[in-house]
Amino acid sequence: MKKTFYVTTPIYYPSGNLHIGHAYTTTLADVVARYKKESGYKVFFLTGSDEHGQKIEQKAKENNLPPKKYVDQIVKNFIDLWKILDIDYDRFIRTTDEDHIFAVKEIFTDLLEKDLIYPSTYKGKYCISCEEFLTVEQMDETFHHTICGKEAIDFEEETYMLRVSKFQKYLQELFETNFLEPEPRKKEMLNNFINNDLEDLSVTRVSFNWGIQINENPKHVIYVWLDALSNYITALGFKSKNDDLLKKFWSKDTEILQIIGKEITRFHSIYWPVMLHSLGLKTPDKLLSHGWILSGDKKMSKSIGNVLDPIEIIKKYSSDALRFYIINNLPTDKDGSFTDELFVESFNNNLANNLGNLISRVSNMIIKYFDGQLPKIDISKHWLIKKGFETIEEYKKLMDVYNMSEATQVVLRLGQECNKFIEDSKPWALEKEGKTDELLEVLSVLQKNIIIISYLLKPILVKTYPGMIEQMGLKPELINFNNIKDNFDYDKIINKLVLFERIK
Repeated sequence: MKKTFYVTTPIYYPSGNLHIGHAYTTTLADVVARYKKESGYKVFFLTGSDEHGQKIEQKAKENNLPPKKYVDQIVKNFIDLWKILDIDYDRFIRTTDEDHIFAVKEIFTDLLEKDLIYPSTYKGKYCISCEEFLTVEQMDETFHHTICGKEAIDFEEETYMLRVSKFQKYLQELFETNFLEPEPRKKEMLNNFINNDLEDLSVTRVSFNWGIQINENPKHVIYVWLDALSNYITALGFKSKNDDLLKKFWSKDTEILQIIGKEITRFHSIYWPVMLHSLGLKTPDKLLSHGWILSGDKKMSKSIGNVLDPIEIIKKYSSDALRFYIINNLPTDKDGSFTDELFVESFNNNLANNLGNLISRVSNMIIKYFDGQLPKIDISKHWLIKKGFETIEEYKKLMDVYNMSEATQVVLRLGQECNKFIEDSKPWALEKEGKTDELLEVLSVLQKNIIIISYLLKPILVKTYPGMIEQMGLKPELINFNNIKDNFDYDKIINKLVLFERIK
């Protein structure tokens, strides 16, 4: 079984501040990285910024700044956002980092020497906003990009091309595996690109200067995708003297997951495997291409101007509230919706009414009826404890295939079962009737299941988790997957905390 895990997000383009879509992808990666650590894996989590290109050069000029100074101030905002969203990455790579620049030049030379890159001229339609050469299928009849809505320009320029067309059979064989999910994305790539006329890819430009110059012909700068996609291996030391991280985290024994938004699936599922195969490196185990966040019936995007600011959401509701909505309410296999009304409804129903209410009621009853500490008894054969243990296994199975939304809902259903169990068993009536043994069993079963629920939600509810566990009389650092089913020795519960206050 593989016990090293490498997870990446795309590197984000600093032409403006990040929005909720970026928070979506990065939270997915953070949650799965935290889960893998809890499961005993050595984990490396990479995110970063894609800082070269024509659009950055234009934006910098508009702001009367050199490109590097322009991106420096935006990248600082990126790092600040990840801090307040509790994103625990191992490296934030910038394509202006010296080790990355050196490695990308070496990659270009390597592929050129193998005759997998060749000089040519590229002619076609180009979207500056998305830094993308467009096919007919990607434009409407007025040559506007169907994703961002911007008009594509006529483009003809001297360039170097990557021989993607040479790898059609390799890609067809790759797509017979479970490399790309979900299934509709796989069909789209096969039908629109791989099984069609697979075109070579332009990888350099001469009409702007803000990029990595190639050694062989310095008037050419490396165009975004060869530069940007390489970050996933340059961050680990590819083409550097110290490649220990590469040997550890990009090896046949490592589970490699790359999470992206569906609009960049073509680049990551076609050009990236071609680059890796050409360099003699393995393909990632899984490319998870999640859907869009919709506002009404339109994709949220900076181009359209309907994006939400994650910092404002965190300030208003908390980082845990945003992390929870992303994981629970935005399944990766389809588009999801984000509105203020949906957000509040999800928080109140799932966190305030279900979990918050459950923890509050049980801790209050333990304090009221047993002075904060339950005598230790054997509850291992109780049906609801068995249900709790089944929930652990079901959760792990779903998380192991990166189905974070459904895994979370499995945990929430256990919370609902516990709330129903309170109503059915009526602990207050048992106390009045002097049925102490029955009362003790009921509260012990509930206490144990709350520990299970809290621990399974730990990768999401980073800030709230310690309070959830402490409300049950345990120290949060003592719990792991190896001992979660054990019968713990609980400390006395003293404080009453409101963990998820209902949003009015």
